[in-house]
Amino acid sequence: MVVFLGCLPAISAQSGSDAALSAKVEAILAEPALGHATFGVSVTTLDGKLLYGHNDGRLFVPASNTKLTTTAAVSALLPVNTLTWTTQVVTTGAVDADGVLHGDLVILGAGDPTLSARKYPYVAPLATPRPAGTVPEPKPDPLGPLNDLAAQVVKAGVKSIAGRVVGDESFFPMDRWGTGWSWEDLAWSDGAAASALSFNENSIELTLEPDGGKVADTWNPAVSYYSVTNGITMAPAGTDAHVGVDRQPGSNVVRTFGTLGTGAWHGDVAVDNPGLLTAQAFVLALRAAGILVANDATTEQRELLDTESFGKERAEALALVPRTDLTTVAMPTEGRQVLATRVSVPMQQDIVMTNKLSENLHAELMLRMLGRLFGTDGSIAQGARVVRQFLISAGVDDGDFYLYDGSGMSNDDRIAPRALTTLLAYAAKQPWGAGWRDSLPVGGVDGTIARRFTKSPVKGRVFAKTGTLNGTNALSGYLQADSGKTVVFSILVNGHRPGSNDEMHAMDRIVEAIAGSE
Repeated sequence: MVVFLGCLPAISAQSGSDAALSAKVEAILAEPALGHATFGVSVTTLDGKLLYGHNDGRLFVPASNTKLTTTAAVSALLPVNTLTWTTQVVTTGAVDADGVLHGDLVILGAGDPTLSARKYPYVAPLATPRPAGTVPEPKPDPLGPLNDLAAQVVKAGVKSIAGRVVGDESFFPMDRWGTGWSWEDLAWSDGAAASALSFNENSIELTLEPDGGKVADTWNPAVSYYSVTNGITMAPAGTDAHVGVDRQPGSNVVRTFGTLGTGAWHGDVAVDNPGLLTAQAFVLALRAAGILVANDATTEQRELLDTESFGKERAEALALVPRTDLTTVAMPTEGRQVLATRVSVPMQQDIVMTNKLSENLHAELMLRMLGRLFGTDGSIAQGARVVRQFLISAGVDDGDFYLYDGSGMSNDDRIAPRALTTLLAYAAKQPWGAGWRDSLPVGGVDGTIARRFTKSPVKGRVFAKTGTLNGTNALSGYLQADSGKTVVFSILVNGHRPGSNDEMHAMDRIVEAIAGSE
């Protein structure tokens, strides 16, 4: 039996487990290098029969395995193969004979996570490196989707805007981050604030590059959202460069420090006010299209007013009826004139992108969408309420999970491995299950496990979601065993030492052991 330091004794393999599989996995878990960590493992058939369990009823921090619950709920409740998001540009003003719009130009957000230059559908990376001398594809213009909207505004006859350019993000309340998010994550794109009006992953690319012995800083898109306190210098010849970038939560000042080498440094800095970023970027697009914009950009927001505790709101039961009637998710125009429209790709394509690449913002926007469409508003609590009800309907025990967000960025999220295998087995029997499984990374092939299992006998046979967060690793999904049968598994690891890869390698060996035992 494994002895775990600083935690309760491990729960041994449960009765009903496959003896051969149990022996193989227990031997791996007994290795001294894994003694600091706590492992939870659940392996079942597609019918839910237990093949192996180790701590499978304990609650673990799941990290991005949380995305499994969010994307499964979306897949079950919405017609994801055809459903889209629609972003609209509206006005209550009139355009006179000279092309002057007397009124505000408002861009209405509906929670679309695809308002960016990202290419859809997802394409797996090249198996072999690009040949030497090949010219790389130019980086896409982040303003691309806003340029398309601006072109439509021009076609509507607008040459000048007398009012304001407004980013309206009130489709969701201002519920930017989940409980338990680490503050240092909020500065970067992985921890970007969620908003119904989200653009460019709610971040701006900062470039630091040499400029005549000094260091120049530029932003893409070139909005005036941040100011820079530039304290970085060029690294002396023969020394290592150490780039430092800091943004405090709530601040619009980015501080650079340390030293830069001979090449450029790039980083995606998140914003706290996505609606303002979108409006500012839209002003750039409008001006590039030849429209005169005289006033600064601004936002329209909706405060989160619910005073109930998260736990009470999350626990309220509700009847979930799939919305097969929906063709698109859009903010009501309320009688305003529509000047421009952008319709996203079908939602299924973004579910694939979300799971393959573990996109936090996309999962967070899906959670809020569930709260808006099936709950009382687009808050995190209402989204969590919908996901909880969905999981219970899928046969997951209510005591086996407690989730505070949709992406797994919260250090307070908890779930048991058996909850995830119950969900996976349930999904396999549903009409939407095959499409959802296809959204998961494939071992040695694509997504976040493209570089794992590359030389393993299970390459191409593991369809699983990863998770990594502050001493946490997770891998849960489907596995085609050597017998040809498909099994479901969940491996959750908490409490390993920072920087240790031993636990992840052990997880991969456990997957191989599962494949050879069924």
